[in-house]
Amino acid sequence: MDKNKDVIQTHPLVGWDISTVDSYDAMMLRLHSLSSQEQQEDDADVGPTYWITTDVARQFISILEAGIAKIESTEFHDRDYKKH
Repeated sequence: MDKNKDVIQTHPLVGWDISTVDSYDAMMLRLHSLSSQEQQEDDADVGPTYWITTDVARQFISILEAGIAKIESTEFHDRDYKKH
């Protein structure tokens, strides 16, 4: 098995641009990310502009909140937090 095929390329999210488009009940969203460990946040890559409706935005918020709740409720997180 080729280990390189199993690696998922990730890019830390370091910022975003969000603006509303009131006439369409939507928002425009661009994500800023780092593509290498040497890259500084000031030089972050700016991704494409996405059009997101309010319904999709609410779903996105819900999924993010559920993910945060899951991470914060894990036993590993509790043990790590107590060490500090």
